[in-house]
Amino acid sequence: MTIVGPKITGGLLLLSLSCCWPTLAADRQSDTFKLPEDVRAFMERRDGCDHFRGEDSPYAERRAQIDEELKRLCTGTDAELARLKRLYAENETVQRLLAEYEVNIETGN
Repeated sequence: MTIVGPKITGGLLLLSLSCCWPTLAADRQSDTFKLPEDVRAFMERRDGCDHFRGEDSPYAERRAQIDEELKRLCTGTDAELARLKRLYAENETVQRLLAEYEVNIETGN
């Protein structure tokens, strides 16, 4: 089996980056496995909400799709975030991850 130069270089680069540059995303991902199901479900929904909050389009059809997703994913997340923070007040991991989310986003939708 012959390994071509670019594959080695790319592989070594990827290996070196994964070894030497731990990221917040990786830490967050590993913490997610430790979370209660309701917190994981909230984070997934809210991440989708935040994605669409950051999207815009000059096209009416796409804007309507974005607005629909905002309603579906964002409605109720302010109350849910507050509830989860209260419910898991003693859980440091949950508190740290929930602190990443902006509060009172529904007033801007």
